[in-house]
Amino acid sequence: MHTRRVFTALAGTILLLFLVSLAVGPAGLRNPLEPGHWDLVLRLRLLRSLLALGVGAALGAAGSFIQYSVSNPLASPSILGVAPGALAASVLVVLAWGGSPPLGAPLLAGTLGGLAAYLASAGIAARLGFTRVGLVLAGVAVSSTLSGLSSLLLLLAEARLRIPASLTLLGSFAYATPSSVYIASAAAGTGLVAGLVLSRGLDAVSYGDEAAAAMGYSPSRVRLAASLASAALTSVCVYAAGIVGFVGLVAPNAARLLVGGHPRVSLPASLLLGAGTALAADLAGRLAALVLGLGEVPAGLVTSSVGGLFLAYMLLRGALEREA
Repeated sequence: MHTRRVFTALAGTILLLFLVSLAVGPAGLRNPLEPGHWDLVLRLRLLRSLLALGVGAALGAAGSFIQYSVSNPLASPSILGVAPGALAASVLVVLAWGGSPPLGAPLLAGTLGGLAAYLASAGIAARLGFTRVGLVLAGVAVSSTLSGLSSLLLLLAEARLRIPASLTLLGSFAYATPSSVYIASAAAGTGLVAGLVLSRGLDAVSYGDEAAAAMGYSPSRVRLAASLASAALTSVCVYAAGIVGFVGLVAPNAARLLVGGHPRVSLPASLLLGAGTALAADLAGRLAALVLGLGEVPAGLVTSSVGGLFLAYMLLRGALEREA
């Protein structure tokens, strides 16, 4: 009953945010170019709101997959370098084909790049004893390196192909198109289906490798499937909206606080919380842009600011628990 109320409250909050999102902008519901014709303004906001929901839901799923696969609540695609790895690989492919890569090549490259970054972080963390903080530190090292590389590649892409580097690096829904909305929506749907398929295996792994094997699950296969799913979903999100950081950290942790740690309920809750977080960040960015007189404050800037504080809180809480 409690879980049902939580899901109802989350759905209601997202619906409210979505309706507010359609009305917030420099011109309200008025088209400054053609007063009386508000349909263009509404269509643009509808696209960016749907893109925020899709990307946020997919990142919520990606964060849950990676946290369950390494049994670490501090893990997330952005912290472990998956997002910058996916961005660097995707942009490299786009540059190599002069802006016209084969269909699906950037997505495939992004998935492989994200997975390689994750494996690099996990490999370094293994040398540190695979502690929670060790995994975060290894991820920060890999993420910083790949962030620098992806920034350089994006600057090249901006100079040669007119790709907006700053908004891609910071993560924005301002350039939403019907195709990006379809891609993000498909990712969110795939994340939900993958979560339902993997939930029993991830739950078994949470009890330990021996217990999972006794239940008939291969821990290594479950972890590999979850890691691949996380890298693929993150890559799709980066392709659709750039790097929207920390949604994959905040949403899974908030989901477990609200509905408990069983993947069967916490994964769908993480999807909803991710969608709501991304949409709220986009709204906050638009309001900040209005107040500050700026054209655009990217949603990724908001999620990174809030997510950084959330990570600090998680680290301090872990330290206090160890001292108690």
